[in-house]
Amino acid sequence: MGTSDDSFRAEGPGLFGFLTESDDDNVPVKAFGTVGYAPNVGVLGFSGVAADPEGPIQQNSYSQRAGVEGGSVDFTGTAGVSLNHVGVYGQVEDQPPVPAGFRAGVLGAASTQPGIIGFSRDGDGIEGASFTSTAVRAVSFFGPGVESISGALTGVSGISGTQGPAVLNTSNIAGVRGTSDGANGVIGTSNRSIGVVGFSNNVGVFGQSTNPASFAGLFAGNVQVTGTFSAAVKNAVVPFPDGSARVLHCMESPEHWFEDFGTAKLTRGRAVVRLDADFAKVIKRGDYRVFLTAEGDCRGLFVYRKSAASFEVRELMGGKSSIAFSYRIVGRRKDITRHRRFAKIDTPLPAPSATRAPRHRKPTAAALRAFLAGLEREARARAPRGARKLGRSRPPERWSRRAARRAVKQ
Repeated sequence: MGTSDDSFRAEGPGLFGFLTESDDDNVPVKAFGTVGYAPNVGVLGFSGVAADPEGPIQQNSYSQRAGVEGGSVDFTGTAGVSLNHVGVYGQVEDQPPVPAGFRAGVLGAASTQPGIIGFSRDGDGIEGASFTSTAVRAVSFFGPGVESISGALTGVSGISGTQGPAVLNTSNIAGVRGTSDGANGVIGTSNRSIGVVGFSNNVGVFGQSTNPASFAGLFAGNVQVTGTFSAAVKNAVVPFPDGSARVLHCMESPEHWFEDFGTAKLTRGRAVVRLDADFAKVIKRGDYRVFLTAEGDCRGLFVYRKSAASFEVRELMGGKSSIAFSYRIVGRRKDITRHRRFAKIDTPLPAPSATRAPRHRKPTAAALRAFLAGLEREARARAPRGARKLGRSRPPERWSRRAARRAVKQ
């Protein structure tokens, strides 16, 4: 039999204020333990051991009207616990599709809005902690796994162990920043595409090392450059029979040349040498040089004539020797049309902008209001059509046990 009245009050030292009974097998007999309807808060609960604990309640438009609200000064305001399901379930919009079988302390669900939003003025908006597994895991099929935006500082900051050194002559502010004292700062891998992509209208990828015995860049494989490759010194590392690696240096020239080498033989003082067909395709055929070295006793050698496909070698003073000789051909690159000898170049390459990091100043009240207004505008823009527009926060109204007592007496 039901009982109704204007108000009920539980007094005395009992353990329960109000208790919904169960049967002899400890199975609840009611579908709902407590149902509360109210224009402000359906169920209001406080926890504490002081004579009159008052929690920080009813401070904004989200908590002024709620189905369930809990508050405490020294303890948890509202707690949800489940052994095999979800501890706390939060939902926005009507009937969002939620996969079955989730097990979590907190589950937020929505169709077009964020499932969970964490906000803080001066602290972390959302914090995830784990001892042996992933602290925060993000999964998306059609959208980014993680999207992080910062108006003034680094978008995503990743630290392994402890932080590594700061980059010289730059603010150290970036879209993504990875740092570590003893591990790798940033790793990018891919099975079928590019492991790391760097793109910029200034410098795509910048590498620097302050250790002269180390490397600004290290490549353990083939390297391809489609533009101009410039370096102060270019070396070749050659393995030696004793197992060591030795350094050989490149010869440099103020012009762009390709060269080829070969051997031939005079027959009665004459020889026609044909240019290698592939070599001839990449040089300016009418402008190449030939250097000859006789490999036997003769009066000397000279180039009698040159053509686009071959050159003729003869012995000096009409000699008729039949000896071998070697030759070196040097031709200008065909694909380079404009070139300046000893062209000036700015070295070193432009480093990242040497801007200072902004100072961490305490946000002003106006800046905070502007930040909150921006979040509200973004929320309204993302809201589906037909959804109720977000209103401005009402003036704070503080609820407490004392206020509840006054309301009961009224």
